[in-house]
Amino acid sequence: MKKLLILLAFCGSVAMALAQKNYTTDEIRAGWAKKTITGVKSGNILPLLTAFNKTWRTAPATALLASPVTNENHEDSYAIVVDTPNGYVSAAELGDDGEDIEACVWKRSNGHKLFAVVYTRYHGLAPHPIALFYDYDATKGTLTPEFDVPLVQFLPSFADRTVDMVHIHLPQKGKDVVVDEYVMPWGISIKQTYKWNGMQPEWTNTTIESYDQMCRLYDTTYQLPEKVKFDRYALYDFDEDDNPELWVSSANNDNQAIYTIRQGKIEMLASTYYKTHFIFHENCVIGSAGSCGTGCFRADYTKLGESKPVYRFADQQDYNYQKDEMVSTYYKDGQKVSEAEGERIMKSFGEVKDIIPLMHELEARE
Repeated sequence: MKKLLILLAFCGSVAMALAQKNYTTDEIRAGWAKKTITGVKSGNILPLLTAFNKTWRTAPATALLASPVTNENHEDSYAIVVDTPNGYVSAAELGDDGEDIEACVWKRSNGHKLFAVVYTRYHGLAPHPIALFYDYDATKGTLTPEFDVPLVQFLPSFADRTVDMVHIHLPQKGKDVVVDEYVMPWGISIKQTYKWNGMQPEWTNTTIESYDQMCRLYDTTYQLPEKVKFDRYALYDFDEDDNPELWVSSANNDNQAIYTIRQGKIEMLASTYYKTHFIFHENCVIGSAGSCGTGCFRADYTKLGESKPVYRFADQQDYNYQKDEMVSTYYKDGQKVSEAEGERIMKSFGEVKDIIPLMHELEARE
């Protein structure tokens, strides 16, 4: 009998330990869309978070639910906000390598509600969030995963997750969801806005901080009759230093530019308009080339290293009527160099390579 009691006590302690398990972002990401949560007692924010936390337990949600009142004492382990009238709660762990949770609820046009949870784990100062959405059906008392909400499938603009810093902000007031991407060490952000359409937040526009400055750099270079409007963007790490460059383009691809950004300082590396095109070489060289008049062809190159120009180089080819051929004149950082030196530099660029960027939509501004 004594052995049976010990066994039962052991099983009970194991069951309790399992019941108290906190799930990682990877575990939740892998399983949440396959599991409908049942027995949800109310469509208010705290009962919704309680039901979610019983299924996918996290430390910040547990701390919030243990004391569901706004906590302005930043000496505590979690900074907690509970705004039940607006259907919003959050718990942010103080310090590095912490965990945050944020949740809100919207009324949907079909009579249901949409419940959202953003769970973020930090590695140092770098946040790694997941966004989860559920349809709440009051008649059934269920939270059904909604995997097709665009934010669920959100991917950073730059594929390397160790470089991006992404914050997904659920609204305490209003209905817009904002995603901020801080591509380190840029010092500026890419902001994506998702507006409420009656059923869910949907992507509306993307803006890039200091966009106007980028346009001025381009307009100053070309002095075109109309100011440029960039409609798309991509991040591409040309010199593979984990600090991507920003590539922007007009909708018709006539006007394009590539910028390097370091601690908020923006520099245009290369650009094109309808008479020119980009040239890329394997040894971290970005260039643009095209006609510069009758019997004239010019290519401008930037050798890139650690996200900054190492040097600028130009190859201007003019038609020599006496020789009946195109003759090159080479310049490095604005100074003419010999034919032999120019050819040596050109050879050092390596092979030409094709780069097809993954373009994202960008708000076009007047």
